[in-house]
Amino acid sequence: MSQDQDPELSPDQEPELSPDRDPQPTGRGQRRSQRAAEARDQRRQAALEAHQRGVVRKAPVAAGLAGAGVVVLVAAAVTAGSLIPSSTPDVDGAAVPAALNAVPAQSLCAGPPRLPAGAEEGTDTQFSPVSTSADSGLTSVLLSDLAGRFPGSSLVNLPAGDAGAGEPEELTAPQPEEVQQGTPATSGEDGVPVREATVEDLSSPGGDAGDPTAVTVEPIGGQAAPADAVSLYSASDGDLAGTDASSCGAPAHEHWLAGATTTVGSTAVLVLSNPSASASTVDLSLFGGSGPVEAPGTTGIVLAPGESRSMVLGGLAPDEEHLAVHVTAQGGAVGATVQQHRLFGVTPGGVEIIQPTAAPSQTAVLPGLVVPSASNAEAVTGQDGYEQAGPAVLLAAPTADATAEITVSGPEGPVELPEGGVVDVEAGSTVRFPLDGLDHDIYTVTVTADAPLVAGARGLSGQADGPVDLSSVSAVGPLGLERLVARPSGADANLALYSDAGGAVEITPVLSDGSLGESLVRELGPKSTRAVAFDDLADGDAPEVSAVLLETAEGQVHAGVDVRGEQGISAYPVVPQQQQVSGVPVRVGY
Repeated sequence: MSQDQDPELSPDQEPELSPDRDPQPTGRGQRRSQRAAEARDQRRQAALEAHQRGVVRKAPVAAGLAGAGVVVLVAAAVTAGSLIPSSTPDVDGAAVPAALNAVPAQSLCAGPPRLPAGAEEGTDTQFSPVSTSADSGLTSVLLSDLAGRFPGSSLVNLPAGDAGAGEPEELTAPQPEEVQQGTPATSGEDGVPVREATVEDLSSPGGDAGDPTAVTVEPIGGQAAPADAVSLYSASDGDLAGTDASSCGAPAHEHWLAGATTTVGSTAVLVLSNPSASASTVDLSLFGGSGPVEAPGTTGIVLAPGESRSMVLGGLAPDEEHLAVHVTAQGGAVGATVQQHRLFGVTPGGVEIIQPTAAPSQTAVLPGLVVPSASNAEAVTGQDGYEQAGPAVLLAAPTADATAEITVSGPEGPVELPEGGVVDVEAGSTVRFPLDGLDHDIYTVTVTADAPLVAGARGLSGQADGPVDLSSVSAVGPLGLERLVARPSGADANLALYSDAGGAVEITPVLSDGSLGESLVRELGPKSTRAVAFDDLADGDAPEVSAVLLETAEGQVHAGVDVRGEQGISAYPVVPQQQQVSGVPVRVGY
C-alpha cells in the first residue's frame, strides 16, 4: 500500500495476526466477530495514520505557498517601483550648526622691511642697504570679558626654511578650559560688569632676521575675545628709509595684493607665511599691465608648518609698474604681504608693506589715503624718474573687461577729479589712475564697475629734491557691530571713517595703562570722510591712547588708519573682526 493512499479494508479480508495476539476463537461466530473488531481497529488506526500523514504533507505545501506569495509580493513591489515614480521622504535640508568648541584666533604680522639676501653693505649709511637708525616694534591689545578676565595669548616667530616656528612667547597667561569654553560672563563677582585692557609693546618682534610673527589669542566664554595687533617700522637713513605701519591680519586660503612695482630701482618681495600645524601648497597668479604674466615657479610652492618664504617678484614679472598678485593655498591657511621699496637714483623713494585687499568685486571702498598738496605732488612727480610716484588708484580686472568709475571723498564729500574718474581695464590686466590736483587731506576712494575689480591706492609724502615715502591703502568691507583697532606706539595716527549713506560710530578709547576712556559718538555725513585723531580721544593728562573700540551705531561704516612719522607716512586697513561661530553648518540631503 502506498503511503499516499488511505487503506480500504473489506470486512471479508482476513488480516494476518501478530504472534503476540490472543489465540483465534474456535467458533465460526466468534471468529467473525473477532475479524470485524480487528477490522475496525485497523480502519481506525489507518485513519489516524492517514490524518497524521496529511498534516505533515500539508504543512510543507502551505509553507511553499506562503513562500510563493512572498516572491509574488516582492516581484509586484519591484514591478510597481519600476512603473510608479518613487516618492522622496520629506527631509529638512537646511544647514544647521554642528556645535564645536571655540578655537584660538590667529593673526599674522609682517616682519620689518629687509633687502633680499645678497645685498652688500656699504660704508656710507646714507646709501647703505642696512639702516643704522631702523627701529621696529609691535603693539598687541586685548580686551577682557565683562568679569575682567583676559584670554591667553602668545607670539611666535615664523622663520624662513622648514625648521618650523620658534618657541612661543607668552603675552597673557592661558585660562582653564572651563573658562575658555564656558558661558560668557555678564559681570564680575560683585555683580558689576568689569572690562579692562592689556597693552603689550614689543621691540624687534621678528628678531634680527625680521621674521614674520603670529599672534594667537585663546577664546574666553566660548567666544573670540576682542583683540588686535599692529607693527611699526621707521628708519631715517639707508635704502629702507621711511615709515610703515601694518595691521596683523588673519591667515586665509586666498589673498589679493595690488600695486607691486618691479621696474628698475624698485624691489618688491612677496612674503608667504604658514602659521598652521598643517603643510600648505600655494599657487600664484600674476597680472600686469599687458595681461596675465606666465612665470615658472609660481605653482606648487610648499610651506611647512611654521615656515615663511620670500620671493622677489622682479624675478617672476620684471619691469611691471603695477603688478597684482593672487595667492591661493590648499592645506593650511597662509598669510601674504609684499615688502616694497624704491630708489630714485641714490635717493630713497619710500618703503611700504602692501597688505591684502578685498576680493574682486564691482564695488570697493579704500579709506585712509593721504596726499600732499597739489603743488607739492606736482613738484615731486615733475622730477626725472618720479613720474609714477604720485598718488594713484591701482586697478586689476582678473576675469573680464571692466569700466570703472572712481570717486574720491574728503571731509566735505566727493571732490572733482581732473581726469574725470572713468577708466577702462582690460581682462587680466592692471591700470594706474593718477589722482592729481587734490588738496592735502585724508580721503576715501570708492570704485564702482560693471565687472569685478581688485583695487588698491597709493599715497605720497615728502618734498622735491629730498626723500619721499609711499603708503599703500587696501579696500575693506564694513566694520560690523564691534571692532578693536590697535594703534602703533609712538606714532601719530588717525582713524579715517567713511559711510556711503551716512552713519554713526561709537568710539571708546583704550589707554596704555589698560583703562577704558569715556565713549563718544561721531556722526558721518553721506559720502564723506571723517578723520579722528587717536590723541584727541583722551584728556591731555591721560595716558596715551593705544587702541579704540569701534561700535557701529548707524549705517555701514568703513575704516582705515593713516600713520605719520618723522620719516614718512603709512596706512593700514581695518577689516571686519574675525567672527567665532558656534558650529560648522552641516546640510543633510541626498
